[in-house]
Amino acid sequence: MKSNNILEVNGLKTYFFTDNGTIKAVDDLSFALKEGSTLGIVGESGSGKSVTSLSIMGLFRGTTGRIVEGEILFDGKDLTKLSEEERRKIRGKDISMIFQEPMTSLNPVLKIGEQVAEAIRLHQGVSRAEAREQTIRILKETGLPRVESMVNEYPFQLSGGQRQRVMIAMALSCHPKILIADEPTTALDVTIQAQILDLIMRLKEKIGMSIIFITHSLGVVAEICDEVIVMYCSRAMETGSTVDIFKNPKHPYTKGLMASIPKLGEHLDMLYTIPGNVPNPRHMPAGCKFQPRCQEAIPICSEQEPPFFDYGNGHTSRCWLCSRKYGGEL
Repeated sequence: MKSNNILEVNGLKTYFFTDNGTIKAVDDLSFALKEGSTLGIVGESGSGKSVTSLSIMGLFRGTTGRIVEGEILFDGKDLTKLSEEERRKIRGKDISMIFQEPMTSLNPVLKIGEQVAEAIRLHQGVSRAEAREQTIRILKETGLPRVESMVNEYPFQLSGGQRQRVMIAMALSCHPKILIADEPTTALDVTIQAQILDLIMRLKEKIGMSIIFITHSLGVVAEICDEVIVMYCSRAMETGSTVDIFKNPKHPYTKGLMASIPKLGEHLDMLYTIPGNVPNPRHMPAGCKFQPRCQEAIPICSEQEPPFFDYGNGHTSRCWLCSRKYGGEL
């Protein structure tokens, strides 16, 4: 029976090797992305979300990072085994990415039209005239105004929302099978955020692609994602459908994130926060990585790192309190 997974990540480990030690940015991460679905990856800064996306894209040139173990299967090919030239043929054509900050992602000395058209010429082999026509067409699809004149402008002449729409146009110019959106609305105000999210989902339906959406916002996840991975300290702590995660969160970290969301109409003297800080990646605690901040921690949490416990329907949690083996009451 043919799997309906367009992407499978198995046992991924991505480390950065520095003069001060090894940083395990992603440590033993596994997940699958179904065709036509939207997978949300959520967690605090430093949890490994962006490094996961860079691992899939193979964008570690010029850094000390590299994939040391695991496989990334796309269309039956393990991307970790491909050469840089083979990766380049897939990157931008079959798998595209929208980066966090469009001002630093766009080339400041190249006109907007040139930057969008470059990917079209590279992957489709069309003439400059045809690439320009396609560029104008895809920019119009993102809702940008006065596109014919904007293609001759530079990034600094555009607003933040306009630059983000240009990034979306670049990512979707070759109709990719997978779009990785790495916090695409972080630097935008709430109104523009809503417009960008609506645009991404409309274009998703039109193209028929799958999406990996990386974000800090559980509100965004609840609105657009089918499945969720909650990450902490380079590991997945809880996975499942969006409905299961929000209706019945299992891991104390997921519960803490939920409790941190302000509720409309609720008046509090102080908002809830998860106590403590994210540990230094060079000096991770023993056992469960969340246990120094966990208000439900039990002795075994500081001794052994828990495996995943399965609740069925793909809902799993990496927590000793979730273990039926220990009666769930330790």
